[in-house]
Amino acid sequence: MQKNRFLFLIFLAVLFSHSACQTVKPYQRIYLNDPEMQLGSNTGKKFEGYVESIREGATEAGGTKSSGGCGCN
Repeated sequence: MQKNRFLFLIFLAVLFSHSACQTVKPYQRIYLNDPEMQLGSNTGKKFEGYVESIREGATEAGGTKSSGGCGCN
């Protein structure tokens, strides 16, 4: 019983110590440095509101689109 518990604890220690061992290649860093990937970033909110207003056919507060959701302007 003690041996099984010890092996299980060793397994958990190895599992948690290797969970974040991932190298990021230089060409992949472009996507991680994108402003949209930053926590608390609101850079895409205006575009999301625009797309939602077209899709839903309604405008949010401060929206500029006033036509229907069919894609007609």
